[in-house]
Amino acid sequence: MTERAMDIPVPDLVVEERTRTRNPFASPGYRYWWLASIIAGTGVGIQTVTVPLFIRDRVADDHRAIAIAAALICQTLPGAILALIGGVVADRTERRRILVRTYSLAAAVSLVYVGLSGFGAAVVWPVFLLSGVVGGAGAFTNPARQSMMPQILAASQLQNGVILGTMAFMATLQFGGPTIGGLLADGPGLTVAFAMEVAALLVAALIFGRVATDLPAPTGRGIGGDLADGLRYIRRSPGLLGVLLLGAVPGMFLMGPFSVTIVLVVQDVFHASDKFVGILWGCFGGGIVLGSMLLTVVRTRRRGWLLCVSVLLGGVLATIYGAGSSLPLAMVTLVVFGITGPAVFINFGVALLQEHVSREMMGRVMSMWGLVFSASTPVGYLQAGLVANAFGPQATVVSSGIIAAVIGLLATLLLRPVHRLE
Repeated sequence: MTERAMDIPVPDLVVEERTRTRNPFASPGYRYWWLASIIAGTGVGIQTVTVPLFIRDRVADDHRAIAIAAALICQTLPGAILALIGGVVADRTERRRILVRTYSLAAAVSLVYVGLSGFGAAVVWPVFLLSGVVGGAGAFTNPARQSMMPQILAASQLQNGVILGTMAFMATLQFGGPTIGGLLADGPGLTVAFAMEVAALLVAALIFGRVATDLPAPTGRGIGGDLADGLRYIRRSPGLLGVLLLGAVPGMFLMGPFSVTIVLVVQDVFHASDKFVGILWGCFGGGIVLGSMLLTVVRTRRRGWLLCVSVLLGGVLATIYGAGSSLPLAMVTLVVFGITGPAVFINFGVALLQEHVSREMMGRVMSMWGLVFSASTPVGYLQAGLVANAFGPQATVVSSGIIAAVIGLLATLLLRPVHRLE
């Protein structure tokens, strides 16, 4: 049997008309895509814990926040620079080939971390270079992975496919992976945790390689021309443009500060062991899972407006988390935060884009969605690192949460082009 014959097939219009089901798991390609997303999210999620812990143990206490923020910036800046090109490549290249190569590269980077940790390297400068490589690969990974869904699902399956796919990836990215990483780091050690990353990323690459999608039709234009077409397309759609602009808020004022400060909050505020870094991430991710599950059964026609409300609620709950000094209260707050903030924002944001964007522009528009996150998050890391270094981690989270809540309130009241998206 040939490799192409063994591929998981793309559903055609006949299958779509025959099934008319909202269940995305009816598509064989989606089942494999979903499994690969879980495993990939686990590998990346482990790294959200292991890399900050690796840095923390190798720098002076008064340099921890800046060093962690610098590593996160190095990881996100290449993605911001290359994001739009990554979207064009996703529209010009078979998606699975992109995913196999980028996740294999990420596994190779994690293997270097295994060596650094295993041999007890006391330097942190390699982290900044390795983070840059991972960030550059992510610029091509995310548009390719997200833009596969309209090609392997029928229209009736798309929203639930988006929600369940986001739940799978984000749950493992924010919940399963960090929890595993924290437990491994606190038990067998960082070297074992990094080795688990390698295994997860390699397995994800293998499974993504079995999902066939449409071969892109040549446009006859260069990368610059295709990129210009994508920018003109989104500029003519005020509602979609509004969704993209709102995407800057979580990275800058919610996820950026949370990611930089969580290790410091656990150590300095809660005086807890390293495993609680993973557990707090897990509470946040668990909320995303619960919220995403609810969205698969609750139908609403006001998704654009709810997108704005989720920014407001995210800011309020981040403020409550940052102001507290009780570990149990922080765990509960992060669960609620995940349910009402990211679960709604990420799922509805991606669903609205994928339902309103033409297939031939999908990779470019999803790369713009990724660009907004990857360009705004380094700003969030930078401001969080500076504020935490000067005023402490709690002041950082509280001030950023208040700003996010104000922006969310204004969007809820005034951003009508987004409100009109159903």
